[in-house]
Amino acid sequence: MGERRRCPYCKRLFVPDPRVGDRQRTCGRDPCRKQHKRQYDKAWRKKHPEYFRGSYSQQKQLYGTRAGYKRQYREGHPDYVRRNAAYVRACRERQAQSDVSPTSCDLLVSLCGEKTSVSVTRVSHTSRDIFVNLSRTRGYSPVGKVSPTSFDGALPASALP
Repeated sequence: MGERRRCPYCKRLFVPDPRVGDRQRTCGRDPCRKQHKRQYDKAWRKKHPEYFRGSYSQQKQLYGTRAGYKRQYREGHPDYVRRNAAYVRACRERQAQSDVSPTSCDLLVSLCGEKTSVSVTRVSHTSRDIFVNLSRTRGYSPVGKVSPTSFDGALPASALP
């Protein structure tokens, strides 16, 4: 077993990895490694203050800016402009035709009869689908408004079948 060292950040003892040898400075836990990297980067930038200065202005003179890139691309590719416009139009039509907004946070249910109860059977978190059972019962208790993003524990046990 190798010689133990003390981590300068969390003050815990650790045994350095033999493959790293004397170069290992921290115990290896994420907070300690991140703090060591921040300090190392800060010291490196202090030693090399000119490293990041001046390159952007030189590149800008050499290559210019990309301010007009999209405009030039669209002028040179009219078929792309037509396809993109048709795609955007179709997406907006689909959104306008849907009954509930895909970003809606409220569950809206319309029932025909007073003596119908609704129980949530499954919630698909990937496709935002909510599967429910409708059943006719003699007595039901209203549970109120429920958000589809917070079903865990939202319904009381008495409301489930």
